[in-house]
Amino acid sequence: MKSIRPLRTTTWLALLLLLASAIPALTDRALSFSAFAQQPAVAVVNAASYANDFIVAPNSIAAAFGSFKTQNDQVYSALSRPLPTSLGGVKVTVNGVDAGLFFVSNTQINFLIPASTPIGTVSVTVTNSDNTTRTGTMTIAQTAAGIFTARANGQGVAAAVTTTDGVNFKAVGNSDGTELDVDPGSSTQPNYLVLFATGLRNAPAANPDDSNGVAEAVTVTIQGVPATVTYAGRQPDFDGLDQINLIIPPQLAGLGSVKVKLIIGDKTANVVTIKIAGTPPPINVLPIEPGQTIVGALTADDQVQDAGDGSGNSFFFDAYIFRATPDLTIAVDLRSSQFDAAIIIYKVNSDNTLSFFAADDQLGGMGEGKIENNNALLLTVLPDNSEYVIFATSADVDPNGMGNYTLKLLTNVIQPVSYGTTISNASIATTDLQTSAGDYLDAYWFSGVQGDSVRIRMDSTDFDSFLILNHRNGDLIAFDDNSGGGPSGVNAQITQQLPESGVFIVIATPFAPNKTGNYSFTLVKQSSGSGSGDTTQSFAPGREWRDERGVRGSNTDRYALRRVVVPR
Repeated sequence: MKSIRPLRTTTWLALLLLLASAIPALTDRALSFSAFAQQPAVAVVNAASYANDFIVAPNSIAAAFGSFKTQNDQVYSALSRPLPTSLGGVKVTVNGVDAGLFFVSNTQINFLIPASTPIGTVSVTVTNSDNTTRTGTMTIAQTAAGIFTARANGQGVAAAVTTTDGVNFKAVGNSDGTELDVDPGSSTQPNYLVLFATGLRNAPAANPDDSNGVAEAVTVTIQGVPATVTYAGRQPDFDGLDQINLIIPPQLAGLGSVKVKLIIGDKTANVVTIKIAGTPPPINVLPIEPGQTIVGALTADDQVQDAGDGSGNSFFFDAYIFRATPDLTIAVDLRSSQFDAAIIIYKVNSDNTLSFFAADDQLGGMGEGKIENNNALLLTVLPDNSEYVIFATSADVDPNGMGNYTLKLLTNVIQPVSYGTTISNASIATTDLQTSAGDYLDAYWFSGVQGDSVRIRMDSTDFDSFLILNHRNGDLIAFDDNSGGGPSGVNAQITQQLPESGVFIVIATPFAPNKTGNYSFTLVKQSSGSGSGDTTQSFAPGREWRDERGVRGSNTDRYALRRVVVPR
């Protein structure tokens, strides 16, 4: 579609818009607007969103609720332009100025806010057919955007169409609220989503009268992914109606029902949905070799993962593939100062699909007794001779994070141990793994069985010891600072019953930047009946291992849900 001007509507589309913008679904109102019963005699809301903040904009379509009186108690709709200022014997004035009327009934009136209405609190008066009046107040803001929906209640599928050429249109939903499949388009043949709204035309734009309207003042995301807005502003066929033309990001193909958000400044309109059909695009992967450092960037053009949790969030990612050998130990280091980094590793299955294996979004930030930055460091053991894919992406708390990053893959970095192991001459050295916040660490792995009671000790006279016990999928099991006793409680000890069978990672560290020195390490399986319950760990002030961004679920809970498709 070469033109970015507002689209003219066809006859059938005009009917769709008339139903969505002017005639309410009366059967829905008793339930949807029960909250308005506590409002004044006239309660006015945005006619598209029905938001209960009671804020509307000049030259926008509003809906008034109350107890009104039309001629013969009938329902009346305007059938021509200009809009009448009297309909069914009913009139509406805003600050004394007559308002154009779309629709009147004994419970609801849809009308056009006069363009001259000042910002602030204004009066609204309804004069009934029997000359009685109802009055109220409403708040006028420069913009108060709402998106029309197929069910005309501000919720669910948008009252919208798509087009690839500006001539042929397809609806995205039915009037009963069911969604229709939307073609995602492609980079060479984009598909445009045309949304209909009200209350956005006054958005502050550098040049609101140019060919794209106020597009530069409007942000639209689809499942969190920013969409290119080519036009936002007046729709030429209906009073008070606004229109938004945007390009559907083709990388969202196959996501199904997705959330569309319209944002102007710091205000978000009602969230609507569309259903994006098509085949999910294959994952583009690049090779990565052990010891290689990759300099990359997450951008709005990158591949996208859906959060998979119904939140409407999504995440950009880059993917890197490598081959492992049985029991290969790896460290994946992802660093960025521009987004909250997360590493996800998937195993490539025989049918070329991906299975979640492990994830991390915080270990790289280990610094002076706390998590000091948002970098990731994943330590794990890969079980077999297979291909694995590393996703460089943003953490669940940073949807659609973008920016530059560095990614490094190291192998043979975790020492195998077994029950009964004692290493009396271990040391933290400058040749060890180092987090981006400066902490050196050693890592060990062992196999255990569900119910095993393990005791892990780290003793040192050179530094204050700290232990972390993880499952190899990255999930935290236990950590300790001072339970091992010693002078001033500098020794660490974890006593833990293993929650499941599998491979486990132990991280031994001073938990302080650039600190080195000697220590001893012990891993023991305790006999049953020897106090094998989990120990309550103790910590020096400020040295508790926790995520200061908020308590959340395990890595498996948070990252295994993300949508995965074939890798290549």
